[in-house]
Amino acid sequence: MVLVILESLGRTVTDEVVDGREVTPNLNRLRSEGVWFENLYANSFRTDRGTVAIMSGYPTHPKASIMKYPQKAHTLPSIARSLRGVGYTTSFTYGGDANFTNTASYLYGTGIEKVIDEKLLSFPDARDTKWGYDDDFVCQYFADEVLRMSAESLPFFATLLTLSSHEPFEVPFDAFENKILNAAAFTDHHVGMMVEKWRQSPAWDNLLVVLIADHGMPYPKSLTIGEPLRQRIPMIWCGGAVKEPFVCETISSQADLATTLLHQMGIETSDFEFSRDIFDDEIEHFGFYTYNNGFGMISQDGFMRYDCVSNACVDGIGGEEVTELLVRRSKALVQTLHKDIIER
Repeated sequence: MVLVILESLGRTVTDEVVDGREVTPNLNRLRSEGVWFENLYANSFRTDRGTVAIMSGYPTHPKASIMKYPQKAHTLPSIARSLRGVGYTTSFTYGGDANFTNTASYLYGTGIEKVIDEKLLSFPDARDTKWGYDDDFVCQYFADEVLRMSAESLPFFATLLTLSSHEPFEVPFDAFENKILNAAAFTDHHVGMMVEKWRQSPAWDNLLVVLIADHGMPYPKSLTIGEPLRQRIPMIWCGGAVKEPFVCETISSQADLATTLLHQMGIETSDFEFSRDIFDDEIEHFGFYTYNNGFGMISQDGFMRYDCVSNACVDGIGGEEVTELLVRRSKALVQTLHKDIIER
């Protein structure tokens, strides 16, 4: 099993077409071949928060980053911890510094056995960048590592966090004039090559690849933090383990990945208090997210955005009753989350 966390690749970028050219043609091709989640929302606007939401099914707090509180972070459930319990080896690869925002501590504390970052990687021909090694070198390395692990015929859970589609958006690529779109196209190109390498190998038949963004991108410039369009992100499940292409229309958040994925494997998920099975038609679904001193919730009936400083709803769609219901649900979720952080 492979998890690829795509830096900043929100839907406003992956859906973009410039002069008839798709910015992320490889992701768009994969979405038509695998399971595509049409209405998925990021839980936050930062990588540290998004990583915890994805890997631990734990929503983000409007102010606190759980990664920065190791005593709490190490108590969280996680996909890695659950899979280790049934015999999987676990690893995490990142071309930058895994100690940034205490990421390595969180990973080791929640079930990742091996963290590979810029200190362990060596690419003599790579250029010097602000954040670490570009995705071209790291994707090639990770592609080979997955094939190596697959050849050992033992179950594994390998995660890659991409890097190049992050400010300052400077990449050795020349596809689009806009720097944000050009960086996204660069990442898409090398992720596409990586997945294609797996497809052409014997590993593909037994492989599940989950591609999901950590959060959205400030594109276009008019898009501000907290707007629902900035929270909408892609998620694709592909690989030989996918039975057939399918489009899931359910409104959900990235924190729902953990329970959804583990349920497909028949693994117990009672520890994932905040994560919901996206494929469960018997429960109500929603997309919840937070930003600095604010939060929002999206359901099939409407949307609302709440500012904690002014203690007021600042945006809403669906009518007064829907907005009030979403406000109450969001406040209850934030209160429960806050209590959980303090008491555990």
